Amino acid sequence: MGYLQLLKTVPDGIQVWLLEFNPGSTQLSHDWSLLSADEQVRAQRFLQQQDRVRFIATRAALRRLLAERVMASPDTLKIEADQFGKPRLPAHPDIKFNISHAGSFALIALSTLGEIGVDIEQCHRDVTGLDRHVLSPTERAWKLWPVKHFIELWVVKEAVLKALGFGIADHLRAITVLPNGDGSYCIAHDLAEWSSVSAWSIDAPAHYKAALALIKQSAMRSQSNASLCDC
Repeated sequence: MGYLQLLKTVPDGIQVWLLEFNPGSTQLSHDWSLLSADEQVRAQRFLQQQDRVRFIATRAALRRLLAERVMASPDTLKIEADQFGKPRLPAHPDIKFNISHAGSFALIALSTLGEIGVDIEQCHRDVTGLDRHVLSPTERAWKLWPVKHFIELWVVKEAVLKALGFGIADHLRAITVLPNGDGSYCIAHDLAEWSSVSAWSIDAPAHYKAALALIKQSAMRSQSNASLCDC
């Protein structure tokens, strides 16, 4: 597992690690011992060995990183899922985290600034016909995202939706991603109840694309205050 250097425009308080899977590693037996009983049950549900390996290795790596941050033993951490299925650390609500995996790699992102989302995808995917489910009206009208850059758009949108706490099925076209030309993105949307989001590209292995998204706590508080005022 290696620590990634992020773009200079990414604020301090965000860290991202890249994990490469090794199905033959003897480390997996130790990784298994760090998982909770619920995580072990989930791991056993995977039919494919490579899927089990990814889940076990990623959850164990996440536990080690969180344990180092809160100075606890990895196997004692209580990780729960919120109402949208996003994992959280109830004893340390200011520490936000998110994971994503594809192929032979996973990303783990930690944040003390607010909700975070991260995504990694393989570039060699058939995206035929996906544009009508993914492109916003603005993206379609301006022809911002040709097919060769479609996976880049996909990882940004998925990272944004994961930061917001939503699944990708219903909201992909509600988000417009505008490249700033420096590896960062301007994120626009039409839903007033959503907070403002910042997003950046992440250096990924060859034939992969990855992105990171953040909702700052100040933006989250402003959104909450606005909701209270509206009542």
